[in-house]
Amino acid sequence: MQKFKFKLDALLKVREFKEKKVKIELGDLLKQMNAVEDKIRLANQAIDETYEAQETFMNDSSQGRMLQFFPYFIQGKKEDIKNQENLLWALRKKYDAKILELAEARGQVKIMENFKENKKVEWTKVKNKKEQEDIDELINIRRLGINE
Repeated sequence: MQKFKFKLDALLKVREFKEKKVKIELGDLLKQMNAVEDKIRLANQAIDETYEAQETFMNDSSQGRMLQFFPYFIQGKKEDIKNQENLLWALRKKYDAKILELAEARGQVKIMENFKENKKVEWTKVKNKKEQEDIDELINIRRLGINE
């Protein structure tokens, strides 16, 4: 008897490929989210350093024009942080959508794998039954051959 062949193997491979693709996209989104979080952290760190530098400038004798720079820099960094937070929010929305897509893809793959397993069990039962019938037939032939 021929070995087991699942007729929907190509469909299973397509669904597995889609699942892998979604996993890769999730990884890319996570990298982007980490990069944005790092930018926010660096901007906050720059603001803290700017406040420290401003204090140092105020203790030294310096020009008033130099002191005007600090509020503008801080304001720019705060706006950058807001933009980065908006970008992070959008990336999180995409991430949540991809998580749902991954769950659906995993479900489809699982369904196909279960279906394949069921078909293999059915095929194994038919194969075993056929082998048993062949064995029984050989035993009957031998019995008839010995009795004659």
